[in-house]
Amino acid sequence: MASRRTHRRISAAAAACLAGSQALAHDWYPAWCCSDRDCRALMAAGGETVNETADGYRLWDGRLIGRENARPSPDRHFHLCEEPTTRAIICFFAPRGES
Repeated sequence: MASRRTHRRISAAAAACLAGSQALAHDWYPAWCCSDRDCRALMAAGGETVNETADGYRLWDGRLIGRENARPSPDRHFHLCEEPTTRAIICFFAPRGES
């Protein structure tokens, strides 16, 4: 019985740490841009590619974000914030040196 309680405590602590680290991973997004579900890092391995063009950044689905609309990303990843139902772009972040 004691080991079962210990296991539950460890599981609860691990879940709390993971939830906290996810929150911290997104705490740099401006509040007006992201409401904890609109923003994400783009995953090239998952097909979410970004190509830099003379006009800006071309997303894998054909959408174009002008250079003047790209904000600097604090890490080495592209990040996209979009309205979930219409997919309208709210914010786009490009790695420094990429914009």
